[in-house]
Amino acid sequence: MRAPHTATTLGSAAPARDGPAQQVARFGRHVAEMCAVMCVTLILTGLAVTAAAAALGTSNPITGAPAATAAVATLALAASMTAWMRYRAMDWRPTLEMAGSTIAAGAVMLTGYAAGVVPADALVGGTCGLACVAMVAVMLFRFRLYASHAHHAPSGH
Repeated sequence: MRAPHTATTLGSAAPARDGPAQQVARFGRHVAEMCAVMCVTLILTGLAVTAAAAALGTSNPITGAPAATAAVATLALAASMTAWMRYRAMDWRPTLEMAGSTIAAGAVMLTGYAAGVVPADALVGGTCGLACVAMVAVMLFRFRLYASHAHHAPSGH
């Protein structure tokens, strides 16, 4: 297991503490990384789904099969978040919380669609938007983790 990075001040054996500005900046960097992962994932998933739909004779999968498209997008987002966070050596608990927030967002939007509250043309975009909000909420809940220097090595549980 990697030891977290700590800096010491001159003449002191105690670790230096980051100020609020450094913590907010580090947290913001983590949010930006996760947003970038989500955006790249949606672009690649959109291209793959559109190509698959064209091969099956459907021109627009968002309107032709909105629930299936939103489900695929939800699973792709959760999988890419999991892969990125594990690559960044995050423990399983925050990784699963993050992936779970995306799946929960997709479930809420699909339930709204099934109930007639969410229109088909807003389902995929709304799922992405709600997943982003849910992701930031989970990150805020664990602000100290995402604002710290430490990357927690995989622990196998």
